Amino acid sequence: METPVTAFSQKDENICEYTGLFGVLLSLTCLIQHFVVTRSLWITQLMTIGYIFAIIAFLLLALKKPVAPVLLIISAVFSFVTEIIWVKGFVFSLVVLLLVLYTVVIVVVLYVEQVPQKLKQKRQAEKEEEELWAGKI
Repeated sequence: METPVTAFSQKDENICEYTGLFGVLLSLTCLIQHFVVTRSLWITQLMTIGYIFAIIAFLLLALKKPVAPVLLIISAVFSFVTEIIWVKGFVFSLVVLLLVLYTVVIVVVLYVEQVPQKLKQKRQAEKEEEELWAGKI
């Protein structure tokens, strides 16, 4: 029988680390493009929050935090709204479109592979181990 610690396989770790790293880089690219292309308006300043949120969400995925899948769902919504704002301004940004598609695909892959449940199990096992060793060291 598998324990919760071994339920998180090397494949799951690779999914989290590599998709998280690529997501951070893609979100950072969107943020840099945003600073280069846009004018400083209140709506464009709000759009930067979505990119920063995506960077944080993907970073937490790379660090294998259990809250990352939920933050990625929220990030997908923010990215979609950002893409709509770009299109309404008659501007097309392929990088932002890629971020939207990438975030949605990664969320689907995470839930198909049941990574959120495995992240929760791993965190619970780590917490139990910390409690076990708390009074002994």
